[in-house]
Amino acid sequence: GVHAAALRGYLAELRDALALARALRRTLVLPRWTCWCDRMWSGSDDIFHFGCMYPGSQDGKFVPFACPMDHVLSPAAWAKAEVDYRDAAILDQPQLRASGAVVDVGLEPRPGWTRKAGSLPLGTSAAEARELLKPLAATPVLRLPHARGLLCSIDDDAAFNSLADRLLRIPTWCAKCFQPCSKELAGWLPAEEIRRGGGWDKMSYCMKVDVPPKFDAGGACSLNVQP
Repeated sequence: GVHAAALRGYLAELRDALALARALRRTLVLPRWTCWCDRMWSGSDDIFHFGCMYPGSQDGKFVPFACPMDHVLSPAAWAKAEVDYRDAAILDQPQLRASGAVVDVGLEPRPGWTRKAGSLPLGTSAAEARELLKPLAATPVLRLPHARGLLCSIDDDAAFNSLADRLLRIPTWCAKCFQPCSKELAGWLPAEEIRRGGGWDKMSYCMKVDVPPKFDAGGACSLNVQP
């Protein structure tokens, strides 16, 4: 469904955003996400019957909504790994509204890209990005428009792949169906997605979201999106 596809995209972009932040020795500022379905904390209700809103809150008609971190990632996993981050709300602080406190980094396709301040070619390496962004080392915040297709390779691929495998996973998301899920979810999800979630001819469904591709240990280009 739309929500699962959005989560896949968020995780894929986070792979590159986190890798770049670590390469630059900076703290990652999480992006502002949009969710098209509320999160079921217990998995004991039929959220689909209520328009993908938590039962009892559907009259608010709040979908889509700005979703918090715990709808996309596990804060506990990040705390356990001792990886620091900041919420997107930090950008609303008055001190970061000062001129020059936040610099927008441009992203351009590699063909035709020319080196200039505050610009990266898509499909770059962590090492190249680090070199290109050196002139902005004193800038408090570097803001990217997105991270789709940003990084091709990084320096510490094995260590980062291990870290990303722990951090870039959605929290458990399950829901009940009050008729066979294959019937109830037919209007929401393709049959294969229902099967993946264990809901075929059963009364419960757990959303499965693929983790981002790993960086290649041999140095081959591994983009987070299909070319």
